[in-house]
Amino acid sequence: MNVTSNAIIADLEKLRFQYVSELSVYTESLVDGRLLVSGFQDNGITIYELSDLKDKPAFDLVVDGESIYYGWEFAGFVSDEDATGNARGTLTLRNTIKPLLLNITTGCCGFGFFTRSMEIANLSEDATLGLTSMVPFKGCIWNVSDNLADNLRDHTVSPYSVGRFKDLYWSHEGNFDWQDIPLNTGVFFQSTFGMSGHSNPFFILRNNINGGYFVCQMGWSSNWKTAFFADYFNDGRLPMKVNLNFEIMPVTPAPARLIAPGESVQAPVVHFGMSHVDLDTAVQNLHSHLRKSVLRTAGDGLQPVIYNQAGYMQPGYKQPQMSEVGLKREADIAAALGAELLMVDAGWYGNNGQDGADWGNTTGDWHPAEGLPNDLFPVFDYARSKGLKVGLWVEAETAGSKSKLAEDHPDWFLHKYGSKFERVLDLAKPEVKAFVESEIIRLVEKYDLDMFRLDYNSSSNDGGFNRRDGRNENTHWRHVEAVYDIFERVGKRFPNLQLENCASGGGRTDIGIVSRFTTTWVSDWFKMPRTVRILNGMSMALPPEYINRSTGIESAYAGNLDTQLHAIVMGHPTLFGIAPTLENANPAIMKTTRKYIEIYKSFIRTFHRTAKVYHHTPVIPGADGSGWAALEYVSEERSKAVAAVFRLVNAEENAYTIKFKGLKKNASYRVRIEPEGSEFSLGGYSLSREGLEIQLDTALTSQLILLTEEGSP
Repeated sequence: MNVTSNAIIADLEKLRFQYVSELSVYTESLVDGRLLVSGFQDNGITIYELSDLKDKPAFDLVVDGESIYYGWEFAGFVSDEDATGNARGTLTLRNTIKPLLLNITTGCCGFGFFTRSMEIANLSEDATLGLTSMVPFKGCIWNVSDNLADNLRDHTVSPYSVGRFKDLYWSHEGNFDWQDIPLNTGVFFQSTFGMSGHSNPFFILRNNINGGYFVCQMGWSSNWKTAFFADYFNDGRLPMKVNLNFEIMPVTPAPARLIAPGESVQAPVVHFGMSHVDLDTAVQNLHSHLRKSVLRTAGDGLQPVIYNQAGYMQPGYKQPQMSEVGLKREADIAAALGAELLMVDAGWYGNNGQDGADWGNTTGDWHPAEGLPNDLFPVFDYARSKGLKVGLWVEAETAGSKSKLAEDHPDWFLHKYGSKFERVLDLAKPEVKAFVESEIIRLVEKYDLDMFRLDYNSSSNDGGFNRRDGRNENTHWRHVEAVYDIFERVGKRFPNLQLENCASGGGRTDIGIVSRFTTTWVSDWFKMPRTVRILNGMSMALPPEYINRSTGIESAYAGNLDTQLHAIVMGHPTLFGIAPTLENANPAIMKTTRKYIEIYKSFIRTFHRTAKVYHHTPVIPGADGSGWAALEYVSEERSKAVAAVFRLVNAEENAYTIKFKGLKKNASYRVRIEPEGSEFSLGGYSLSREGLEIQLDTALTSQLILLTEEGSP
């Protein structure tokens, strides 16, 4: 039977469940007390029961040191729709070994994508259960046996590869690359800093023999692990076969979470999709799923151009970091450049001194610093008089060593190995969580903020521990729960409030926290050429309008000004340190910056939120980014497009030909190329087949190409 809509087919007699998302079909069965992954199909054709896999559990769960991926009894199945109209089915299982109930919900979200969530309930009336570890989703995505010996050609060919961000460290986010999965050798990736970054629980599996992609990411803002195993079987009697097994999971010391009698906890949500298409379409399907069913918007949904005051107002410059006069100067520059929101960054609070150098040691005291005797009200009033919205930076989950909060509440900090962990507040404690939430709400209401910027500049690594019910419970799970809970409520309370997510740059870029914010500072690194690679890679895991890219003093020392601006307008643009004052501004810098900000607002932003993204150079090699990079965004109706072509470092040729992928072949397009400003018309067929040759004879330069279908508004 061909099934092409989003639907659920539940056979309650055989306890076999099929979830359909357009041409993708996921099948699982309850067999002998185990929920098994029975098969994935990417062409809409459901498999027969006799073709089901029979030995691949769909999850793993260890409670109080005992594995309980088995011993489950059917307790019910219901199907309904979620808030966005997606079909979803909830399978309820009761365990015969432990007093546990599972509600496993699978959503069919369109675009070949699914969501998987799991609620774990303790049915005991008097016993607390300890969650030792869990894998919310695992299974076998492909099994290949047909003519395997010939198709493999030799043992140097890997049938499967995984695409992931290969760097784990600050400032190297988004370094996407493929890695072959060797036969009978496990491969895994993980984070270790107590955050989901500076990598991401995101991967793309590729079938190198039969084709197809499997895209997966998990919403989890602490340590995680993904693992893969290509199980190659050949005993000389049966046909050779190689299965690709995967799993994705949170990682924390045990017990990760104590579950009280009658209590329920939510496992991290997993998003996954499969498709027999090209890589660009697989990524576009992910973006479409995230935009429709996961990501949050506020107000009119347009991303405001941000001017962040942390440029020339840094310690070491002549003017103080934080002063009313200085911040008003920044508002003047922001307005003159066409920015739309003034962000007041770190250092506005606590006893920082005139130069603001102690900003990291005074977090937690969220009251104006001595350099702002009139508070921030005059600054925000002045900015609004210039037509700007206003935002405020707060590192709400920390308290610096010199803060009054740290002095008054030493017990509010993370504790591990018998001592206090500096700066990190323990949101696993209810009173700390309540304080943090109340401070966020107080600041939003006090200043009537248009944007709240959350930062988190600490690495708690394996977390801390709290004594509960006679056991040392790790803090990570409850901390993530607390952050999610806080910003769920803040988002609902202030539906028009923009929320900017930052964690020492790209420390938390997973879909769990990003889904509760409206934009994400994916990295602290803005210098060429690596900033281009960060944008290029992160725009696989996230749609580009959620990816904050910035330029200004210090970051812009390499590469020409046009190139810096080309990079940021392809994401969500932020400016900082463009000039020390409006009177001392370089007219050429101001003119060029204004030009590209206007291009972003009047052209790119008009289709950014629905754009299909084409990665012409998905893998950018080198320590910082070598060769050429090219990104193309095309509007839904294919009447508008923008592409940026960057010459990075160590390019062997002086020219790059971009052959457009998303244009109409039978249409004619008006083409404008910046910075040269030339305009001409070309047919979509020519732009796609012959392309445009971009000639750049020096490194760290670029061209921005704007295309509009002739006859369209």
